[in-house]
Amino acid sequence: MKARSFTFSGILKLVVLACIAGSANCADIRYMGSGSWTTASNWVGGVLPSSGDTAILNWAGNTVTLGSTAPDVLNVRIGQDEDSNLEVSSGGTLNVLNRLYVGHNNSAGTMTVAAGATINVADILWVGGNGSAAQVTGDLTIDAGAVINVGSHLWFSAGAAGVATVNINGTLNQTGGILGLGTIDAVNPSGGVATVNVNDGGALNLFNIHASGTSIQPGSLLNINGTGQVTLPGDFVGVMRDYSTAGYLAGNGIVGDVDVIYNTGTDQTIVTAST
Repeated sequence: MKARSFTFSGILKLVVLACIAGSANCADIRYMGSGSWTTASNWVGGVLPSSGDTAILNWAGNTVTLGSTAPDVLNVRIGQDEDSNLEVSSGGTLNVLNRLYVGHNNSAGTMTVAAGATINVADILWVGGNGSAAQVTGDLTIDAGAVINVGSHLWFSAGAAGVATVNINGTLNQTGGILGLGTIDAVNPSGGVATVNVNDGGALNLFNIHASGTSIQPGSLLNINGTGQVTLPGDFVGVMRDYSTAGYLAGNGIVGDVDVIYNTGTDQTIVTAST
């Protein structure tokens, strides 16, 4: 997974340089209506977005489906000015070389990733806004057996009027950056509200969380249900207990009802719902 992230980083640098130099066609390409991602005629211009392009899904609440491997794309924006939905089914693979937005610019975006599907995001995953004052709603569901890999920050409800809901029944892996719920920098509140539910059998494998307790802002919550778990590399036991005491962690919907341990064998902090 780390090797994949490094490869994406190298590709991203080359793509950005090519766009600046004008040696590559870098465009915003909008999907028209509802249907399969891989139907070229449904994209403006009749071509599938590729590694230099931003794929925009925003056609009056449309639903776009993906059940195979799509060409690598620079950015994906689900719901930009208009609402939209992306459903990735078993066998679907989407490699985003830069950023993925679920809900963007005064709209609602919904993304569902089904069992057997994989999403790779080289840089930031945004859900429920990207720092603007616009009303943005983002809903992300990762079904059991589905995987999302993210190479940098997890910004959930980073805008002043953002609302983010993330349901993790499968696996969300973060290999760089930091977590932010209701914040765009893991320090200052955005004004938005984010709720993350790590449900029975689900795993949220974080790379980092702010030690000062500011990665989760007032009104936002990280809730662990059933056998779900949150992990961090290294010893974050004291930090996660502080988040729990502050009312930002919950177990089975009960604020503060979590267990936090450090596994010396794996060098991991593991947070679960109290049993």
